[in-house]
Amino acid sequence: MSLDKIMAIMGKEFDEIMKNKYILGSLVAIPLLFSLLLPASLIAPVVFYPEAYLNTNETSFAAIASGNGDAPQDALILFFMKAIIPFFMMLPAILPTIVASYSIIGEKRNRTLEPLLAAPVSVYDILAGKALSAIIPALAATWLSALLFCVVAEAIIYVGLRRIIFPDVAIWLLGMLVLAPLLAFMGIMIAIIISSRVNDPRVAQQVSAILVVPIMAFFVGQMSGFLLIDLKVMAGAAALMVILDAVVLVLGKSLFDREEILTRWR
Repeated sequence: MSLDKIMAIMGKEFDEIMKNKYILGSLVAIPLLFSLLLPASLIAPVVFYPEAYLNTNETSFAAIASGNGDAPQDALILFFMKAIIPFFMMLPAILPTIVASYSIIGEKRNRTLEPLLAAPVSVYDILAGKALSAIIPALAATWLSALLFCVVAEAIIYVGLRRIIFPDVAIWLLGMLVLAPLLAFMGIMIAIIISSRVNDPRVAQQVSAILVVPIMAFFVGQMSGFLLIDLKVMAGAAALMVILDAVVLVLGKSLFDREEILTRWR
């Protein structure tokens, strides 16, 4: 691979992103929605109406709250802050697919893909350039969204309880700095592979959305008490994603047939 060629491809991709209002809107609107809606819907009720969770016999919330030594309300807040992590791991799985799917298909429609594929660059250069140009803005949006969520959540906690309850920093850092990039890479590679073989970006986005299913399993498991998110679970998920990313990279290189794309999409 050539760093200069990858940087040139990335520069071209960033120019296209800045011109596409749909992509820019998605990069702003979806993370903003997550960072504001999640504190309001999950953290605020625990802060202002904890009895709704502590007095019910239909869920395991009361048992979870009383089982770790913290005050029940504090334990519930920490519990929900862990349960929210999968939502922010969804962002790097969803946002890059929007960028990557339009990257290939948009170039097909604008007739700018053929010169790139005919240029003296390797498939790995093309995949790396397109992947990084989607990963960087998606991760930036994800991290800013997570930071804004923490600020809003802590503001809600302080207004209601007059104190600050910090989330589990190690778990959040592992999720945002390790799992998020791995998930972003997986989503991008799937989107690039699919969009190189279809002519509708919505198809690529819908197929790539299958990544959301296992991520939401983390949320459902945490909320049901079946799978509690901790460092071991997050580290295991990260190790699995490293293996899957390696597999999808090799698969993407073999399926991204530049000769077929050049002849098929004229």
